[in-house]
Amino acid sequence: MATSRELLLSQSTMVEVSGWDENQIFFVERTDLAWDEFAGKHITLTHMLGEGSIIFVRPIQTTGYHRPNPIPYEAEFVGCTPEGHPQFRLTGVQPRNCLRKEAIH
Repeated sequence: MATSRELLLSQSTMVEVSGWDENQIFFVERTDLAWDEFAGKHITLTHMLGEGSIIFVRPIQTTGYHRPNPIPYEAEFVGCTPEGHPQFRLTGVQPRNCLRKEAIH
């Protein structure tokens, strides 16, 4: 049985993950997003992702009509489950401002 400290340190929730896999094929799948203070956020997928892939994670709420917006994360491959499913650590990404330089004549 987990202690109350272990329960506070580790949590999970069901999410919908979407993005492009290592073969550049778009996918959407449901999985658990787990997080703890030591390993951060991590997921297990059935799709392998390319290095530095950006995926979108949307919490699945069981009640209500509001669908939360997906949140972008960079996925880092960390290993596979005993069943062979790839596992990833998620790191939040910040929007990038694209500054366009105009040629000055």
